[in-house]
Amino acid sequence: MTYYTETSYNVAIQRPSIMARITAAIEIHKQRKALVSLTETQLDDIGLTRQDAVTEYAKSPWVNPVR
Repeated sequence: MTYYTETSYNVAIQRPSIMARITAAIEIHKQRKALVSLTETQLDDIGLTRQDAVTEYAKSPWVNPVR
């Protein structure tokens, strides 16, 4: 039995375009703004405190929680 193995891998890391990163940062900012505007009852429903919401809102929009 013959096995073919290629030892050279030409894998380039795909980075999102600058427009995709700007769009994502704007969306993250909107979501954090909505989070901080929730009432105490709404925050309690999702298991967060006001301090949690303020801390998240204070983060830079370039800090992406998905990555």
